[in-house]
Amino acid sequence: MKKIILGLLAVMIAGAAYGFDENKRLVLIGFVDVEEVVKFYPGIEDIKLKIKIEKDKYQAEINKLKEEIAILEQNYQKNFNSMTDEEKERREAEIQYKKETLYEYIEDANKKLDALKDELTGPIYAKIANIIERVSKENGYSFVFKKSSKDILYVDKEFDLTPSVITKLKKELQLEDRE
Repeated sequence: MKKIILGLLAVMIAGAAYGFDENKRLVLIGFVDVEEVVKFYPGIEDIKLKIKIEKDKYQAEINKLKEEIAILEQNYQKNFNSMTDEEKERREAEIQYKKETLYEYIEDANKKLDALKDELTGPIYAKIANIIERVSKENGYSFVFKKSSKDILYVDKEFDLTPSVITKLKKELQLEDRE
C-alpha cells in the first residue's frame, strides 16, 4: 500500500511540475482491469481447467497425507498409556516425519502449480501487456495502473482503458486467425 501511495504522490508531484511549464505535456493517468481483459482471450477457460485439474490432483494427495497423519495421531493418543517411552518417541518421530513430508509436498506442489500457471498464462499476459502499452501510447497516457480492488481506492471510468484494450486484443486475435 505504501508503494502505491508513494507512486501516486510522485505522479501528483510530476503532474504539478508539468502544469507549471506550458511546454510540457499534460500527465494522463489511466487504469486497466487486466483480469477482465484475460476473460476475452480464446482458450483461457481451457487453461484454467488444466490448472484446476493439476491442483485437484495435488489436493487429493494432500488430503491423503493429512488423513494418514490423523490416523497416526489417533492411534498414538489411543495407545498412549500402554506404550513404552521408546515406542512413544518412535511414533512421535513418525508423526513428525509425516508432517514434514506433507509440508514439503505442499511447498513443491505450489511451486509446480505456479510454474504451470506461468507457462500457460505467461504468453497471454505478455501479449496483453504489449497491447496495453500500445493503447496507452496511442491515447497519450503517461501512467497506466493495473486495477485491483485493493490497490486503487477510486477510479473515474473515463480513464478506464480496459474496453480499448479488449477491442484491440480481439482485433489482433482475429488477424492472427487469418494468417
